[in-house]
Amino acid sequence: MFLTTQTNMENILVSSCLLGEACRWHGKAQKMSSFVKRFIENNPDANIVPVCPEVLGGLPIPRPPVKRWKGKVYETCSEKENRKNVTGKEVTDAFIRGAELTLEIAKSKQCKKGILCKWSPSCGETGITTKLLQEHGIDVINSF
Repeated sequence: MFLTTQTNMENILVSSCLLGEACRWHGKAQKMSSFVKRFIENNPDANIVPVCPEVLGGLPIPRPPVKRWKGKVYETCSEKENRKNVTGKEVTDAFIRGAELTLEIAKSKQCKKGILCKWSPSCGETGITTKLLQEHGIDVINSF
Protein backbone atom coordinates (compact mmCIF):
# COMPACT_ATOMS: atom_id res chain seq x y z
CA MET A 1 0.00 0.00 0.00
CA PHE A 2 2.83 2.44 0.83
CA LEU A 3 5.59 0.55 -0.97
CA THR A 4 6.95 2.31 -4.04
CA THR A 5 9.71 1.52 -6.48
CA GLN A 6 11.62 4.80 -6.33
CA THR A 7 15.25 4.13 -5.49
CA ASN A 8 16.12 7.47 -3.83
CA MET A 9 13.74 6.92 -0.91
CA GLU A 10 14.75 5.68 2.52
CA ASN A 11 13.27 2.24 3.17
CA ILE A 12 11.70 1.79 6.61
CA LEU A 13 10.71 -1.64 7.91
CA VAL A 14 7.27 -1.48 9.61
CA SER A 15 5.27 -4.15 11.43
CA SER A 16 2.30 -5.00 9.22
CA CYS A 17 -0.07 -4.92 12.19
CA LEU A 18 0.87 -1.26 12.78
CA LEU A 19 -0.30 -0.56 9.23
CA GLY A 20 -3.73 -2.00 10.02
CA GLU A 21 -3.24 -5.47 8.52
CA ALA A 22 -5.11 -8.31 10.24
CA CYS A 23 -2.03 -10.36 11.10
CA ARG A 24 -2.07 -10.25 14.91
CA TRP A 25 -2.54 -13.46 16.88
CA HIS A 26 -6.32 -13.03 17.15
CA GLY A 27 -6.69 -12.30 13.44
CA LYS A 28 -8.43 -8.97 13.93
CA ALA A 29 -7.26 -5.80 12.23
CA GLN A 30 -6.44 -2.78 14.35
CA LYS A 31 -6.48 0.80 13.10
CA MET A 32 -3.22 2.06 11.66
CA SER A 33 -0.94 3.12 14.49
CA SER A 34 -1.17 6.86 15.09
CA PHE A 35 2.62 6.91 15.47
CA VAL A 36 3.10 5.26 12.07
CA LYS A 37 0.49 7.51 10.50
CA ARG A 38 2.32 10.62 11.79
CA PHE A 39 5.65 9.15 10.69
CA ILE A 40 4.35 8.65 7.14
CA GLU A 41 2.85 12.16 7.07
CA ASN A 42 6.09 13.70 8.36
CA ASN A 43 8.33 11.58 6.11
CA PRO A 44 6.68 11.57 2.67
CA ASP A 45 9.89 10.31 1.07
CA ALA A 46 9.97 7.20 3.28
CA ASN A 47 9.32 3.90 1.54
CA ILE A 48 7.38 1.61 3.91
CA VAL A 49 8.38 -2.06 3.85
CA PRO A 50 5.67 -4.04 5.71
CA VAL A 51 6.63 -7.24 7.55
CA CYS A 52 5.10 -9.65 10.03
CA PRO A 53 7.86 -11.88 11.41
CA GLU A 54 5.39 -14.32 12.96
CA VAL A 55 3.61 -14.90 9.66
CA LEU A 56 6.95 -15.02 7.80
CA GLY A 57 8.01 -17.70 10.28
CA GLY A 58 5.05 -19.85 9.26
CA LEU A 59 2.56 -19.15 12.04
CA PRO A 60 -1.11 -18.97 10.98
CA ILE A 61 -3.66 -16.19 11.41
CA PRO A 62 -5.31 -16.49 13.85
CA ARG A 63 -2.94 -18.34 16.15
CA PRO A 64 -2.70 -18.98 19.88
CA PRO A 65 -1.10 -16.19 21.90
CA VAL A 66 2.40 -16.96 23.10
CA LYS A 67 4.55 -16.58 26.17
CA ARG A 68 8.34 -16.37 26.32
CA TRP A 69 9.72 -18.52 29.08
CA LYS A 70 13.35 -19.45 29.79
CA GLY A 71 14.53 -18.35 26.36
CA LYS A 72 11.83 -20.24 24.45
CA VAL A 73 8.42 -19.27 23.03
CA TYR A 74 5.35 -21.32 23.89
CA GLU A 75 1.69 -21.15 22.97
CA THR A 76 -0.62 -20.17 25.79
CA CYS A 77 -4.37 -19.79 26.18
CA SER A 78 -6.40 -16.89 24.86
CA GLU A 79 -8.00 -16.04 28.23
CA LYS A 80 -5.99 -13.07 29.44
CA GLU A 81 -6.09 -14.11 33.10
CA ASN A 82 -4.50 -17.48 32.25
CA ARG A 83 -1.93 -16.30 29.71
CA LYS A 84 0.85 -16.38 32.25
CA ASN A 85 0.75 -20.18 32.03
CA VAL A 86 2.41 -22.20 29.29
CA THR A 87 -0.38 -24.38 27.90
CA GLY A 88 0.70 -25.26 24.38
CA LYS A 89 3.54 -26.33 22.16
CA GLU A 90 6.89 -24.62 21.73
CA VAL A 91 7.05 -22.35 18.66
CA THR A 92 10.53 -20.85 19.11
CA ASP A 93 11.73 -22.09 15.72
CA ALA A 94 8.95 -20.19 13.92
CA PHE A 95 9.92 -16.99 15.75
CA ILE A 96 13.59 -17.44 14.86
CA ARG A 97 12.77 -18.24 11.22
CA GLY A 98 10.52 -15.15 11.03
CA ALA A 99 13.25 -12.96 12.51
CA GLU A 100 15.80 -14.29 10.02
CA LEU A 101 13.45 -13.72 7.06
CA THR A 102 12.67 -10.22 8.31
CA LEU A 103 16.40 -9.51 8.46
CA GLU A 104 16.78 -10.81 4.89
CA ILE A 105 14.03 -8.44 3.73
CA ALA A 106 15.60 -5.53 5.63
CA LYS A 107 18.98 -6.23 4.04
CA SER A 108 17.56 -6.70 0.55
CA LYS A 109 15.68 -3.38 0.83
CA GLN A 110 18.64 -1.70 2.57
CA CYS A 111 16.51 -0.70 5.57
CA LYS A 112 18.47 1.08 8.26
CA LYS A 113 15.43 1.73 10.49
CA GLY A 114 12.34 -0.12 11.58
CA ILE A 115 9.13 0.65 13.44
CA LEU A 116 7.95 -2.52 15.15
CA CYS A 117 5.02 -3.38 17.40
CA LYS A 118 5.81 -2.72 21.05
CA TRP A 119 3.72 -5.57 22.49
CA SER A 120 4.73 -8.33 20.08
CA PRO A 121 6.94 -11.20 21.32
CA SER A 122 8.76 -10.92 17.99
CA CYS A 123 8.93 -7.17 17.61
CA GLY A 124 8.81 -5.82 21.16
CA GLU A 125 11.81 -4.22 22.83
CA THR A 126 13.24 -7.61 23.87
CA GLY A 127 11.68 -9.54 21.00
CA ILE A 128 13.55 -12.03 18.85
CA THR A 129 13.22 -9.97 15.66
CA THR A 130 14.10 -6.66 17.31
CA LYS A 131 17.25 -8.12 18.85
CA LEU A 132 18.38 -9.67 15.55
CA LEU A 133 17.79 -6.46 13.61
CA GLN A 134 19.67 -4.42 16.20
CA GLU A 135 22.58 -6.88 16.13
CA HIS A 136 22.84 -6.10 12.42
CA GLY A 137 22.84 -2.32 12.87
CA ILE A 138 19.19 -1.61 12.17
CA ASP A 139 17.71 1.03 14.46
CA VAL A 140 14.37 -0.15 15.86
CA ILE A 141 11.64 2.04 17.32
CA ASN A 142 8.89 0.24 19.21
CA SER A 143 5.38 1.63 18.80
CA PHE A 144 1.77 0.56 19.18
